Formats: sequence, C-alpha cells, structure tokens
Amino acid sequence: MKKVVLSLMAVALALPCALAAPAKSFDSYWTDSGVFYPATGTFSKPAAWVPGQYVVMGTTVSGKHDTVTTTLVVRKEDQGWVIENSSVDKKGKESVSQMLLAGLDTAMTTGDPSKIDLIWMKSMDKSGKVNVMEGPAITMLKGLMKSSWEKLVVNVAAPADGGAVTVPAGKFGGTSTIKSTAKVMGRTIEAQSWFYSSVPVNGVVKTMTSDGKTVSELLAFGTDGTPRIP
Repeated sequence: MKKVVLSLMAVALALPCALAAPAKSFDSYWTDSGVFYPATGTFSKPAAWVPGQYVVMGTTVSGKHDTVTTTLVVRKEDQGWVIENSSVDKKGKESVSQMLLAGLDTAMTTGDPSKIDLIWMKSMDKSGKVNVMEGPAITMLKGLMKSSWEKLVVNVAAPADGGAVTVPAGKFGGTSTIKSTAKVMGRTIEAQSWFYSSVPVNGVVKTMTSDGKTVSELLAFGTDGTPRIP
C-alpha cells in the first residue's frame, strides 16, 4: 500500500475560534456545478503554486455534512509560502488563520513534510481582530498545526487509473487514485484518494476512508481567491 501524507483532520479542530456564521446555507456548499473536466493524463504532482489558487473541500461524516474548509495560496515570501485556511462547521462556527511555512517547496519536491517549519501564524477572532503569533510563542503550536500543513504535501507513486469521479465541483474524467495511510490523533486511518492534474494546491478531488464513514470532496476551486486576513 502506498503511503501519502494527507491529513483527514479539519483545520477547525486546531483553531476553534468562533466567528459570525456565514449567510450561505451550509448544505448549499454541496450544490453540484454540473461542469465536466475531460481526462488530462496520469496525475504525478500538483501544478506549480501561484498566489490566488484555492480549493474548497467539504467533509461528510456518517452521511452528514460536517465541515467546509478553504485552502488559499496567499503569497510567497523570502522564507516560504503564506497559506490561509478558513473553515466553517455544521453549527456555523468559523475559523480563519494564516501561516508562513518555510521549506514548503523542498517538502513538496521530496514528499517529506518534516522539511516544513512554521515561522508565524495569524488568526482572526470573532470581532475580526487579527492576532499574530511568532518567535517563542509559535513553538507550542507546531505540533498542533502539523496536520494542517501535511495535507499540502502530496507524494503520489504509481497511481492507478481512478476513472471518472463526480463531486460537487464537477465530473472529473481520467483521475488517478491511490490507497493511503495517515496518522490522525494517534490513530492509523486507511483511505483512498483521487487526484486530477488541473486542481490547484494539492490536486485532490476526493478522499474516502476505507470504512466509508468519512468523505472529503472538492466543492469548488479556482485561481482568483482573495485572503480573509490582510
């Protein structure tokens, strides 16, 4: 079984600050787009990162919509990449954070997330105030935040033909698929993931645990995203 570094834990677990609930109906995030994307060849690695690229993933647990998470490439700095994660759960609780991750390019080339270092993190509280954590204060957060950057590093070796996969973001022809294992809060989770070359950030279209209870699927993606935190 091939191993891929792919977190199945929502960022909201690590950043549970509650902001105002969005006006959009939660279930409406799963509205089918009806768009068809033809086969483009075997997936090997995600496309090169460009500021503005984003993916929106929806997680369903035991058949119920649970969490929506958006990952946005904000910008590149001398030390690395600034990534913004925002999530909302079924109760309307929202979290927004940004991280400056050093060593991310090397990690994506080698498939080794141990190359990544967290330089600073910003989070937005319920009043919209942005709090910055850096220096010694960031040390304790590295363990908690590890899962949120591991999902950015994809190591796909000898993928199988995944065929056409339909998710709310559209129908993707000619996906590539692998089976994987991941450590989540001390547990070993087996899953299957499907990838498509034109999907930005990490190329993931769908991930499903082997027991079928947890499904993460692509709700939307694009290249013109704007950050919530300046």
